[in-house]
Amino acid sequence: MAKHKDKEILEEQEIEEQLEEELEEIQDSEEVEEVSEEDEACMDRLVKLQADFENFKARTQREKSDMIFFLKQDILLKVLPRLDDLQRMLQNTPENERKGALYEGLVTLEKKLVSDLEKMWVKSFKSCGWEVNPDKHEVMTTVPGKKEWIICDEFEKGYELDWRVLRHAKVVVWAG
Repeated sequence: MAKHKDKEILEEQEIEEQLEEELEEIQDSEEVEEVSEEDEACMDRLVKLQADFENFKARTQREKSDMIFFLKQDILLKVLPRLDDLQRMLQNTPENERKGALYEGLVTLEKKLVSDLEKMWVKSFKSCGWEVNPDKHEVMTTVPGKKEWIICDEFEKGYELDWRVLRHAKVVVWAG
């Protein structure tokens, strides 16, 4: 009987040791799970921070682009009326006065000014014959005509800067 009790005690000790080992393994695996949960939380934060940084870079670039546009716009809106004046002078010069050096100098000046503006991505856009686009045109008046809301004349040219409207064209449209 003593042997039987010793055997039982040994079996109980073995079972206890096995349980302790299994308990340690379970605790170790829980720590691993906790670490991996912490790692996941850190990875989530890292991904969010990277996305926030990318958004920040894009927003900063957009704001920089807008600031440059508005600075250029401010200057160019002061220059364009002078170009309009020059072009009106050239258009309204009588035919007999178009042969002199002064007239040719004004034509050269106008061409250079237009060329310089084009190098800065400033371009006029055509309006006559097109349908009115509120994003590009400001209707000054209407005249009776063939096709409704088609532009028949321009008071003032419209200009674009970097594919954005810099100045709306002031137009006359046909009304049916």
